[in-house]
Amino acid sequence: MKSLRVLLAVFVVSLFSISSGAIASSMFSIEDLSYEGAVRFKDGVYGESRLGFANGTFAVDSKNNLIYIVGHQNDQAVGVYGLAEFSKAESIAELPMSRNVQPFIDILDRAASGNPHDLDRITGMAFIEDNLVLNAARYYDAGGSITDTTLVIEGYQDLKNSEVSGFYSLEGRVHAAGWMTPISGPLRLKTSADYIFGFASNLPINLRNSMGPSAFAVNTDDLFNIQPGQIISSTALLDFSVENQLRDDHYNESGTNDVWTEVSKAFVGLIIPGTNTYAVFGFSAGHEYGVGYKIVQDTGNTCGGACPKVASDRYNYYWLWDVDDFIDVLDGNKEPHELEPYEYGRLNLPFEINADGSAPNVMMAANYDPDNQKLYFLIGDADRLQSRFESLPILLRYSINFGSRPGAPSNVSVE
Repeated sequence: MKSLRVLLAVFVVSLFSISSGAIASSMFSIEDLSYEGAVRFKDGVYGESRLGFANGTFAVDSKNNLIYIVGHQNDQAVGVYGLAEFSKAESIAELPMSRNVQPFIDILDRAASGNPHDLDRITGMAFIEDNLVLNAARYYDAGGSITDTTLVIEGYQDLKNSEVSGFYSLEGRVHAAGWMTPISGPLRLKTSADYIFGFASNLPINLRNSMGPSAFAVNTDDLFNIQPGQIISSTALLDFSVENQLRDDHYNESGTNDVWTEVSKAFVGLIIPGTNTYAVFGFSAGHEYGVGYKIVQDTGNTCGGACPKVASDRYNYYWLWDVDDFIDVLDGNKEPHELEPYEYGRLNLPFEINADGSAPNVMMAANYDPDNQKLYFLIGDADRLQSRFESLPILLRYSINFGSRPGAPSNVSVE
């Protein structure tokens, strides 16, 4: 079965490259995204957690119109909501409400091996070959020595009674332990891998992070055919370190760093089908006024770590890379840290601006549905109508319409 899947994949990609070579060599631009609407989530405690102060990592099961999502940061439990019909209503109060259909349940401690490294942050989630795959890390790994990264949930349709296997260890460790998206186009012909695993400097301790968005080629057959504790091979296509950062001036002391700072985060990276683009989405800050460490911001807020000097100096952001550069890395012509994005900038999203004029609401998670070419962005702190004590996120959906360049709706723009 494994060899048959490989042959079919090569055949399909070969047809793609023959019939669509011109398209595959084209580059995606941010205007190729089309907003389809938003939904909110019903407030409440369900099982072991809730969506207030959520981690927010999620995956969308489009076949069953469900979202699997991580609740409160302290719990790291996974729950399931039925997705309401997405609406382009511009008022939060008018958005349809998604409701819980499976209560939140702990996953990280359910593997047969337990959780020997005390991982406490779910960092990525994807449906791969009828399994729900989770990547995870320890939030504060001072020594950067933890190797466990990955769990596989079989029978995820019933989380409470599902079988959880792992932990497995990605060769790229936490550098690779975030999003998981399929490899398509010319890169699929160049490598035996079928998925990109990626992450960024979203967690403390820069020495163990990729200091910019990453991309590692992974063959998921390895994931499903190894024993807990074994290493999943991964090949770095895009990767950074403290010695080789995407931008060295990560506190933007020069005032010229408009790419990646100490407080930038990325939540999904994908090869846009029919293009030669690896697109990454997240948020960034401090590009206008700089970043400080444990400072008092202009609003009087005292930061516990790094933060923008001006609280409003943060924004949703995107970065686009040329996949041909990945092929150059595989051929040994470039190093993974030498690659530069060909396009990047602010991504202005619905519901990011608060009525009280406080700092913009930014992305807290994102996910890609490859079956339907939909992108989902989870905007944190946007729904403040249901509770006086804590806000809830709002889920946005976008379609990828490469080549059509539809006009943006009135409440969505890009810079």
